[in-house]
Amino acid sequence: MRTTYIGMDIHKNFIQAAAMDKDGTILKEQKFKSDINGIRRFVDGLDSEKIKAAIEATCTWYHVYETLNSLGVDTTLVNIRRTKVIAESKIKTDPLDARSIAHCLRTGFIATAYIPPKEIIEQRDILRHSISLRKDINRHKNKIHAILLRNGIKHKFSDLFGASGMKFLRDLKLKESEQYRLNSYLTIVETLLQERKQTQKKIETLCKSNEQAMLLTSIPGISYYSAMVIFTEIGEFSRFSNPKKLCNYAGLVPRTIQSGSHVYHEKILKECNQHIKWILVQSTHVHIRYCQSSSITRLYNRVMKKKGKAKATVAASRKMLTIIWHMLMKGERFKYSD
Repeated sequence: MRTTYIGMDIHKNFIQAAAMDKDGTILKEQKFKSDINGIRRFVDGLDSEKIKAAIEATCTWYHVYETLNSLGVDTTLVNIRRTKVIAESKIKTDPLDARSIAHCLRTGFIATAYIPPKEIIEQRDILRHSISLRKDINRHKNKIHAILLRNGIKHKFSDLFGASGMKFLRDLKLKESEQYRLNSYLTIVETLLQERKQTQKKIETLCKSNEQAMLLTSIPGISYYSAMVIFTEIGEFSRFSNPKKLCNYAGLVPRTIQSGSHVYHEKILKECNQHIKWILVQSTHVHIRYCQSSSITRLYNRVMKKKGKAKATVAASRKMLTIIWHMLMKGERFKYSD
């Protein structure tokens, strides 16, 4: 069967593609718009019995991936950082990147990225939207705090943006420019808070309809929100054959270097899913505050005495994720004596 291998370097408005045969001979190179028609024209112009394609994991990859699949193309998502031929190339141009991707696909030396089911991708988008709203709210709250500082205004509210605090802010009388900015930021914050409230309701509904996510909420410190972040960011837990691999994916294990009889442990991995790492750390802090008898808290206290709070938090987060893996593999709720 004659097979054609396509490498695609994807950009916001265009795609640079290269197609080659099994011997590495370039059959076609083209730059075209990253829309359905552009992709279809490129694929239809190839005379081949079977077509395989590899695409970069950029912000617009899913649209390209779905289009190629609808055209019957066997498509792979490339992890560029782990595909060293591309990542470490000294000469970086779009045509060369496309050829390199196609060549790696043809020879089998390509690191693939995980593609979760469509349902999980859609749920993940909702969770990431919630994270974006939180960042936007904090950014505009900080702008309001800055206005108060510039005008020497003090307050005694534990939550400045609660009902009483918002009334206090609305009743302030400042010079015209500052008053305009304050009112504008308050309106934005109120709108964003309402949007976040609606999004949280949506996330709670999604979690309650998800049996695996609800298992995670049995762990003290994990809410509907954090359970859905963990579930959607990891995807199919069964793809990790053991909890150590899952902890590595979450960036909770140190980098290990072995040379001869010497083994060195460096800092924890930075190339990881930052959303999982962040939510696990947040959940761990809540857990150790309210659940003193669990194995997670006992490990935290033990490590903290020897190595400090930062390393204790990482160790406890790794313990929590290990427990999560076992819970989901066995379909069991959290056990305090684990």
